[in-house]
Amino acid sequence: MRQHRRDKHITRWRTLFSMAAVMVMAVGAALSSSDAQGRVVQLPQEPTRSALSPDSVGLVTGGGTVKITAIPIDIVASFGINGKRPPGFIQDNTGAALGRINYSKHAQVGGRHVNVPVTFMQVELSTNPSPNGTGGRAQLIGDCTQPGVECPAGFQSVLVYVEDNSDTGNGTDMFQISFCSGPASASPLGCGAAEGGTIRTGQVQARPGGGGGAQVPTAAGAPRLRP
Repeated sequence: MRQHRRDKHITRWRTLFSMAAVMVMAVGAALSSSDAQGRVVQLPQEPTRSALSPDSVGLVTGGGTVKITAIPIDIVASFGINGKRPPGFIQDNTGAALGRINYSKHAQVGGRHVNVPVTFMQVELSTNPSPNGTGGRAQLIGDCTQPGVECPAGFQSVLVYVEDNSDTGNGTDMFQISFCSGPASASPLGCGAAEGGTIRTGQVQARPGGGGGAQVPTAAGAPRLRP
C-alpha cells in the first residue's frame, strides 16, 4: 500500500515536472519568436550632408544647364544664380543674403520659370580650393512672395543646392532646386523632392568674399533632351 502511494506520488511529480518543462520551452520559443519579430534590422542609409554654415562669408555664382528627369521624356533646364552677404552683415546665425535665382525649363510645362531674390544663404568653402581659388557648396533660399517674382503657384520659397567641385564645371558641379510650401528662411519647411543634379553645361563657383556686384551669369540655352 505504501509502495503504491509512493509510486503514485512519484508519477504525479514527474507529470507536473514534464508539464512545467513543456511550458518553459513554449515560453522560451514564444520569447524567441517575439524577439525575432521585434528586432530592427539596420539597413544602410544614404549619407547625410553636414550642416552648412549660415555665418560663413562667401560668394556663390553659377550658370548653365541641367537635365530634369520627367515623364514622358526628360527635359533640360537653364539656371543662373548668385548669392552674397548684405552690406554690414553680422554673423548672427540668420544667414541673411542678397542675390538672384533664375531657373527655366525648356518645355511647355506648368511653373517652368523661376525668378526670385535670394534672401538667405548657407555656404561651406572648400579647405582645398582649386587652382582658381574656388570650391565648396552652398544653399540659396529664394522668396516667392515678393512683388514681381516668377515662381510656381502655391509655393512660398525655393531652395537651391549647388556644389563647386572643379574648375571645369561640366560633369562635376551640381545644381538642384526644390520648391517649398513654407516661407523663405534659413531652413524653409515643406520642400519637395529636388530637381536637377550634376550639371551638363556651365559652371558653379564658390569663393571667399561677400561684397561687390556679382551678377547672375547668362544661362546657356539647350535643346530638349530625348531619352
